[in-house]
Amino acid sequence: MSSNKDIPTSDEYLVEMHKQAKKKKKRRLIITLVVAIAVVIVVIAIAVIVLRGRVSNSVSSSEDEVLSAEVTTGSISTTVSGSGTLADEDVESIDVPDSLEIVDFYVEEGDTVSEGDLIATVTNASLLTALSDTQEALDELDEELEDAAGDEVDSTISASVSGRVKYIAVSSGDDVASAMYDSGSLMLLSLDGYMAVDVETDSLTVNDSVTVTDSDGTEYTGTVDAVSGGTATVLITDNGSSYGDTVTVSTSSGTTIGIGTLYIHSQMAITGYAGTVSSVGVSENEKVSSGTTLLKLTDTETSANYDAILKERDDTEEQMDTLIRIYKEGGICATADGTIASLNEDTSSSTTESAVTDSSAYSFSGTTDVTSVSDTTADTSSGSVTVAEISLDENMTIEISIDESDILSLEEGQEATISIDSIGEDTYTGTVTGISTVATSSSGVTTYSAEITLAKTEDMLSGMSASVAVTIEGVDDALLIPVDALHQTSSSSYVYTEYDESTGEYSGMVEVTTGLSNSSYVEITDGLSEGDTVYYTESSDDSSAMDFGNMDFGDMDFSNMDMSNMPSGGSMPGGN
Repeated sequence: MSSNKDIPTSDEYLVEMHKQAKKKKKRRLIITLVVAIAVVIVVIAIAVIVLRGRVSNSVSSSEDEVLSAEVTTGSISTTVSGSGTLADEDVESIDVPDSLEIVDFYVEEGDTVSEGDLIATVTNASLLTALSDTQEALDELDEELEDAAGDEVDSTISASVSGRVKYIAVSSGDDVASAMYDSGSLMLLSLDGYMAVDVETDSLTVNDSVTVTDSDGTEYTGTVDAVSGGTATVLITDNGSSYGDTVTVSTSSGTTIGIGTLYIHSQMAITGYAGTVSSVGVSENEKVSSGTTLLKLTDTETSANYDAILKERDDTEEQMDTLIRIYKEGGICATADGTIASLNEDTSSSTTESAVTDSSAYSFSGTTDVTSVSDTTADTSSGSVTVAEISLDENMTIEISIDESDILSLEEGQEATISIDSIGEDTYTGTVTGISTVATSSSGVTTYSAEITLAKTEDMLSGMSASVAVTIEGVDDALLIPVDALHQTSSSSYVYTEYDESTGEYSGMVEVTTGLSNSSYVEITDGLSEGDTVYYTESSDDSSAMDFGNMDFGDMDFSNMDMSNMPSGGSMPGGN
């Protein structure tokens, strides 16, 4: 009879099965990890092999491209570049009274004209009316001149209050108006007896006593009048001290507090507008009273009113001359040789067939084309209008934008090289003739503008695109090496002066000091001599960095590897 003690119960059987399942799961996990690690090792091994191959090829390629260059002497310059469009610089306007009615134009924009060539014709009626009106205006101005002839400017300038003369801007023979333009005044008076100087300091308080020493070594006792925002205002006597002098402010013990410029504490400017200074009646530092004659003037026979009327009459005379010239020449003619830069065809009068066939229209050709006349009328208000502009074909300008980092390098007079693609490969020489310090900002970029002037050739037309390179700095007889031969770190620059072809190694590293550089060469100011040889590899835009994200290991593709499909228990070779 067999025993049942070795037969497991159902509970024992379930426990045993659970243990077996856990063992199988653990074994599958271990196998999966082993396979994953093996795959990673294979990938790394292949990557190393490929990387070594690429580095080897790169080194081999670099060795093939190693260049040598001798240190040579030559000229080098740096430039600021920009682009713009050509525009005519020397343009002469043909202005006529705006009451004239133009019948027809006989030229077009771009036509070449000579002085005296007919530009346009006008109606006889508008011309005669303009002549009559201009003559009437001259007559009225003559009457006004006669009335103003008795007005005179005072021949003396006197002080209106008491004070001390601290500054005289004129001398005998000076024109009063010119002196006012240059200096803003003819003379300056001190009214309260004090000169002042401002110094930056936090050590002074109001009413402190200090010593003020002028540029000649003369010492004055000063008093602090006010302190504001870290600046102290010190007052000294105006008797003897000089306006605009640089002075030193110090303590009574001699400790310097600051340096500043003397100015008049309470100032009065003496002014004028006409005449010539015949004599100066006072001197600097002289005390004057109200009524004291400061200046005597000549050429004061006419007043400002008289001068203004005379100027208006001169302008009206010029208009009369223009009208007479149109009357005698039969129309509006070119005033100079050149090219028609623009025409204001809106000045053409609205005419009818009867008006055109009337003899009231001037025309050299004797016939007027009605269909070409614009349907607008000239403004009949007093003034003038520009009928045409003639380019004198002497110079052209180009306005270029300059980055804020380069604008301070530009100066008027610097030479520029200009290329114009639409003309050809020739280059032209120009000059910087204007620099604008008004900034323009767009998308966070700040730019300025500069004007380049160049001589005009017959091929140049307004509106053509041009590229400009302005030479901002240059050195002659500089030691030069190719820019690719220079190696730089954050603290030094160096070159290699030796190269071993058998090992492909550089040696002979020499630290150098550099000067100017451009896209091709760099100036060496110390470290090398003319005739030395440097070795280098020509720079390339190709990157030698490895890109594992796009790495292709032959026919192997690991990008779609799914670890969930790895072999499980019992399927690995040698597995249990």
